[in-house]
Amino acid sequence: MTVQIHDSLARTKHPLKTLKEGHVGMYVCGPTVYDDSHIGHLMGPVVFDTIARWLLARGYTVQFVVNITDIDDKIINRAIETGEDWNAISVRYTEQYFDHLRALSVDTITDFPRCTDYVEQMVTFIQDLIDKDMAYVAADGVYYRVPRHEGYGKLSGRKIEDMQAGARVTSDSSLEHPADFALWKLAKPGEPTWDSPWGAGRPGWHIECSVMSSELLGSAYDVHGGGDDLKFPHHENEIAQSEAHGDDFASLWMHHGLVQYEGRKVAKSDPRMQDAAFRLQFQAHWLLDTYGAPAVRYFLVNTPYRRPVDFGPTSLDGARKGLLRLYRLLGERLEVPNIATLDEILARDLTPELAAHRTKFCEAMDDDFNTSIAVAELFTMAGEAKAQEGDAQAATLDLLRDLGRTIGLLMPGDAAQVASAGSGEGPVEAVLDALLVVRTAARGAKDFETGDGVRDLLTGNGVQILDGADGTTWELDGPAADGLVGKLVDGALALRASARERKAFATSDGIRDGLTAAGITILDSADGTTWQI
Repeated sequence: MTVQIHDSLARTKHPLKTLKEGHVGMYVCGPTVYDDSHIGHLMGPVVFDTIARWLLARGYTVQFVVNITDIDDKIINRAIETGEDWNAISVRYTEQYFDHLRALSVDTITDFPRCTDYVEQMVTFIQDLIDKDMAYVAADGVYYRVPRHEGYGKLSGRKIEDMQAGARVTSDSSLEHPADFALWKLAKPGEPTWDSPWGAGRPGWHIECSVMSSELLGSAYDVHGGGDDLKFPHHENEIAQSEAHGDDFASLWMHHGLVQYEGRKVAKSDPRMQDAAFRLQFQAHWLLDTYGAPAVRYFLVNTPYRRPVDFGPTSLDGARKGLLRLYRLLGERLEVPNIATLDEILARDLTPELAAHRTKFCEAMDDDFNTSIAVAELFTMAGEAKAQEGDAQAATLDLLRDLGRTIGLLMPGDAAQVASAGSGEGPVEAVLDALLVVRTAARGAKDFETGDGVRDLLTGNGVQILDGADGTTWELDGPAADGLVGKLVDGALALRASARERKAFATSDGIRDGLTAAGITILDSADGTTWQI
C-alpha cells in the first residue's frame, strides 16, 4: 500500500510523491532554547520521529531536519533577568533538549541546524527580498510586505484585512501594514548583534526556518511539519518569504495536534500555572523521571497525530501501566537486541490470524500514520497471546514486539526505564506520604506537639488520616485543591521551626529529610527559609 499523508495546505489526504525517488526531505520546527523543556516540546519530535521510522521501514531514505532557535527575544530577556550570558543559556537548554530526545529514543533526526550558524545566509536572503521590492527598511529593522504577496493566508485561511501584527512583532507607525513581519531586527543597547547592510541586529523568527530548510534540503523538499499553533503566523510567513525568494519550498505540510490538560488548553497565563506543583506536571524532566521515557513516548503516539493529546496524571499513569503489562507478557523476549526490518516481518509465514494483524497494523500506519489503530492492534495481539501456548504464543509475541519497534515502542531497555520510574505519584502525594512518616516518627519519640500538628495540618486541608492495623494512610476528601502542595510544605516548615525552637532536632531533621525525599528543596538563609520543587 502507498503511504497516504494529509496535507494541511491542500486540506486533503493523498499518496506520498517524493521529489527524489525513494528519498524524503523533512523539516520540522524545533524549540527556542531559553527555558526548561515541557511536554509540548516533546510532542513534535516524538510524532515526527515515529513518522520517519515508518518511512524508513517502508524503504525510504529520510533526511530529517529540526532547527534550534538559539537567538531570540525570549533568550535575550532571560539573559537580562538572570545576568547570565545569552549563549550560555541557549547552550544549556539545547543540551537539555537533546538529553530528552535521547531518553525518548528519538534518533531519526539527521540535522540540528542552529540559527546563529546561518545568519550570513539569512542576510543574503533578506537582501534578495529587498531587491525584489518584497521587503523594506523600517525604523527598527527590515519587514516583509505582506499585502504584495498573492495568496497570503492560504495555509491558515486568514485574510490580510483581518490580521494584526504577528507573534514576536510589534507594530508601529513606520510599518506599511500591521501584518508586515520582521525579517531583521535592529539591536537595542547591550543585545547580541550581527552585521548587516541595514545595521547591527539579528534575524527575525520566521526567516530562520526558510533559510535553514533551504540550505540543508534545497529550495524544494517534501515535508514541512510542526504544531497546529505554528500555522499562523510562522508557517504562513515562511511560505510567503520563501515563495517571494523564488523557492518552491515544501511540497506538503503536516501539523500535529496540541497538548491539552484534562480536556482543555492550558496557557502560561492560566492562574493554575502560578502553583508550583501544578506547573511541575508539564516539565519534561519530571514527566520522564516520574513515568519513564518509554511511557511518555507511548502516551504521545497513542493518539492520531492530527488530534489534540489529552494529558494528565491519570492518562500518563494509565500509559505506564499499559506498557508494564506488555513488558511482563513479553518477558526476556523484550531484551532481544536485534530489530527486524519491516521487509523481514512481511516475509514471515504466519497463520491467517497473525497475518491479518500484521496487515491491519501496516494499513493503519500507511493511512496517514494512524498510530492509534496500530497500537490498539498490538494490545489485541497481546490479549490473544495470553490464551496461547508454545510456538503459537511465541509467534504472536515476536510479531507484537517487532511491529511495535517499527514505531519506537517495545525497545530493549524500555522495561527497566519504566520500572525504575516513579509510580506516577505527583508532588501532592509525595508530600502527604512524607508527612505521615513525620507524624509516625514524632509520635514514636513522644513529640506529640509535632504529631498533632501534622494531623491538624492535614485535616485542615481536606485530608483524612486513616489509622489501621496495617499502618496509617491518607485520603483526600475530593480532588486536590489548587496550591495544596504549597500549604502543606509551608505548614511542615512551620512545624520544623517550632521543633528547632524546642530543640527537638531529631524531629526537625526528619521533616527536612522527608520533604527532601518528596522532591522539595529547602533553602535556609539568614533571611529565613524558602523552598522549591
